[in-house]
Amino acid sequence: MADTSALLLRAIAEELSAQIIPNLTSADAIERANFARIVLLQLAADIDVVPNVAATLVPRMRATMAAALRDLPGDLPGDQPGKLLEQVTSWRNELQAIAPETGVACQREIAALRALAASMARALADRLRNDAAATGAPMMAALQRLGGTDYNWMTEYDNARSAALVVSTVSVSPGTVVLTAAASQPTTSGAANIAPTVATLTSYLRRAFPQSPQIAATEVISIPGGRSKKTYFVSINGTDLLPAVAVIRQDYALKYEGTKVRNEYQPLAKLSALGLPVPRPLHLETAESEIGPPFMLVDRLNGASPGTYFGLQKSCPGAFRDLARSLAVLHRLPPADLGFKTAADPDRCLEQIVDQYETKWRANATKPSPLVDFAYAWARQQAQRDRGAVAVVHGDVGPYNFLVDNDRLTAILDWEFAHVGDPAEDLGIVRIYAEDALEWNEFLAIYASAGGPDISEHRVRLSMVLQFLKGTTLVAVSGRNFEEGGTREFTKGASAFTGQRLIELRIAALLRRFEAL
Repeated sequence: MADTSALLLRAIAEELSAQIIPNLTSADAIERANFARIVLLQLAADIDVVPNVAATLVPRMRATMAAALRDLPGDLPGDQPGKLLEQVTSWRNELQAIAPETGVACQREIAALRALAASMARALADRLRNDAAATGAPMMAALQRLGGTDYNWMTEYDNARSAALVVSTVSVSPGTVVLTAAASQPTTSGAANIAPTVATLTSYLRRAFPQSPQIAATEVISIPGGRSKKTYFVSINGTDLLPAVAVIRQDYALKYEGTKVRNEYQPLAKLSALGLPVPRPLHLETAESEIGPPFMLVDRLNGASPGTYFGLQKSCPGAFRDLARSLAVLHRLPPADLGFKTAADPDRCLEQIVDQYETKWRANATKPSPLVDFAYAWARQQAQRDRGAVAVVHGDVGPYNFLVDNDRLTAILDWEFAHVGDPAEDLGIVRIYAEDALEWNEFLAIYASAGGPDISEHRVRLSMVLQFLKGTTLVAVSGRNFEEGGTREFTKGASAFTGQRLIELRIAALLRRFEAL
C-alpha cells in the first residue's frame, strides 16, 4: 500500500483552512493556525516531491561539486606544499562516502551533500578573505559553482513543490515565517513564561506611577507578527500620565536574541522630539517584573503595515515618498545627537555588517546552505569595492516596520537595529519593496532633494542582498533556540524549517538579478 502520510498532512491542513481558522477570533490564534497549516503543507510536499526531483538533481549536484574540486589549484602562494591538495583530497573522499539514497530517504543524501558543499564554501571563503590577491579567481569560481548548484536544487525543488501543491498562501502573513512570533516564548528563564494580563499590568503600573493610585489596565491584546520583540496593545485609565491606549514593546528572554528595548528608548525620544514619524516613548522598564522581561511603553499611532518581510501587499507610493524624506532627515542627523557615540569607517560599514552576520550565521545555522555561504563571500567582495558614507540608519525599514494611513506614512517602527552605518543599508532594504510602488529613480530624487547623501548603485544592490542574509541568519538563531530547548514555542522551530527556504530563494533571485550566479 502506498504511503499516505502526505495525503493525511494535506487533509489536516485543509481541515484547518476550512473548519478551524474561519471560526477563530483572536488574531494571534489565527496566525498560529495558519503557521501550522503552512508547515503541514511543506512537510507533505517534501514527502511527495523530493524523490522525483532528487533523481535528476542529485547526480548533477555530485558532478558539480566534483568539478569544483578538480578546478582548484594544487598549491597556493604561502601554503606548505601539498596543503591544499590534501584538503581537496579529503573533500573528494567525503563526497564519495555519501551514500546514494532512494525514495524519501533522498532527503538524507541531499542534506549530506549540502552540508559538505557548505563546509567547502566556508573554507574557500576564508582563504579568499585572508589572501584575496593570490587566490581570488580560482576560489571565487569554485564558490560560485557551489552556490550555483545549491541555487539549482532550491529553485527546481520549489518549482516542483509549487506545481504539486497549487496551494494559495494568501491567508498566511509571510512575515510570520521569519524571525520569531509574537506570543510569549517559554524559555529556561521563568520570566519569559509570563505574558502581561490586566491584573499584572495594573499591579505594575501602580508601583511605577505611585502619583496615580487609581491607574489601571483595562485590556491587553497580544499583537501577532512580532519579529524580535513581543507587542501588545494596552488600554489604561485612572491617570493623565499615560494615554488611554498605548503599546507595550517587550524583550524576548532567549539565549541568542541580542537586541533590547533599552537600546531603542533614547533614539526614539530624540527622533520623536525632532518631529519624525516615530512612536513617542512613554516609559522604560529595564528589569524583569510581574509582566515579564524588560519592556517599554510607547504611543500607539494610526495606520497599518502595507506589507510583510516577503513583499508589499498594498501599493502606497505616497507613503514611500514620505519615507524618502524621513530617511533623508535621519541620514543627515549627527549620530551624537541621537546618543550614538561609536565612530564608523565609511569604507567598512557594510563590510562590518557582513562580518557581524556571517559570524552569527556560522555560529547558529543548524541547516547548511552553500548558497548563503557563497552569498556572504560575494557580499564581502562587493563591500570592499568603493567608499561609502556614514549616518545613523534604521537597519530594518521594510513595510512590516512602518505604518500607512490613506497613503501617507504615519510611523516608522521597531528601531532595535538602529546604528551608525552606511545609509546604503536603509536604501537597499527600502528598494526591495519600493520598486512595487513607484520608480526607484523617483524615490532617489526625493531622497536627494531632502538632503540625503549620494549613494552608489552597487552599494544599494549589495544592501538588498544583505537584507535577506540578515534575515536568514536571524532565522537560524530562532531555529537554534528551538533545537537547543531555549524555547518550546513551535513557531521558533517552524520559522527555521520554512523561513530559511523562503529567504534562500530571495537571495538566489537577487544574485541572479545582479549576475552573481
